[in-house]
Amino acid sequence: MTHFKLALIGFGNVGQELARLLLRKQQELKDNYDLTFSVTAITTGSHGAAIAPDGIDLHEALAIAEKDGMLDSLSAFPAPADKLDFIRQSGADVLFENSPVNYETGQPAVIHIHTA
Repeated sequence: MTHFKLALIGFGNVGQELARLLLRKQQELKDNYDLTFSVTAITTGSHGAAIAPDGIDLHEALAIAEKDGMLDSLSAFPAPADKLDFIRQSGADVLFENSPVNYETGQPAVIHIHTA
């Protein structure tokens, strides 16, 4: 069985819907593709950030975001405010970049992906 650690940069409408999709497809990924995953890091401009090497409870993260709360309470240790340091400390195998982007420069997405 292959296990992937995931990091989400951006947890607004797109990031939250991605989390819901991952939850809905979790069993199918395991049964059909022998894949499992855990989300080890989430950062957002509106709801703080969390890093948890053993995994973040996505149901709880969604509930917090829907109530306009802060994800920091889900973090195993204080998450760095700098997004590049956050990526480096996330421990993730896969980065989902969902932050707002400048369509002319591609930033900050390009630097986030490069760092990952």
